[in-house]
Amino acid sequence: MYIVGYDPVGDQYKVLALDDLPWRLEHKIVVLGGEETWRESPCVACPHVVCTKGLYMNGTVYYGAFMKDIDSPHNSIIVRFDVRSETFNIFKVPSKLVPVGYECMWKERGWSPTDKILINYGGKIGVVESPSVCGFRLWVVEDAEKEEWSMSTFHLPESYVGVDFEVMDTFSSGEVCLVSKEWSDPFCLFYYNLEKKSMRSVAIEGLPISDFKKIQALSVTVSDHYESLLSL
Repeated sequence: MYIVGYDPVGDQYKVLALDDLPWRLEHKIVVLGGEETWRESPCVACPHVVCTKGLYMNGTVYYGAFMKDIDSPHNSIIVRFDVRSETFNIFKVPSKLVPVGYECMWKERGWSPTDKILINYGGKIGVVESPSVCGFRLWVVEDAEKEEWSMSTFHLPESYVGVDFEVMDTFSSGEVCLVSKEWSDPFCLFYYNLEKKSMRSVAIEGLPISDFKKIQALSVTVSDHYESLLSL
């Protein structure tokens, strides 16, 4: 997995490469436009296995993981990587927040894909799960040092109950972007407003949906940021 972060002091973009194979656990970094080769950036203090996609926020990269060789719900962590100093730090997920039946916060069983992603929730780290049946849960880190978290449950409108959604990202507008796992024509993005507890959809015309369905692995990325292309 690759995560791009920005050092606002040194004005540098860096790419953090994370290995999710527990027998290797390699962490490498490269400065875009400044280096030609990758170099090691190991988290020696806390060997861990990456479970979620990365989230960049205010000079720091975050991702969910579990501590290697610790077989307990207490092994669930969120890793912080300071882009400027290139140092790792962790804070633990309180075991009482781990859903029933889960081996850790991120997975039900060892090699199952995670149903959770990290989001920027009003400047705080949030953990949101993919909706199941009729709703989803959102955990918010209120105070990482004191292990104080809050949890809220959100219910989907009746017309969307039973749709198999996947969470893509969250926007500065306070909306969570969802995509149906059953692709239809036209392709639609769904936006759930966490404050108003309402949902809207946006159809994208002209996509070759029939061709997309033939692809085994397809990734969808959404963002509310508008940036120009830069040659590095």
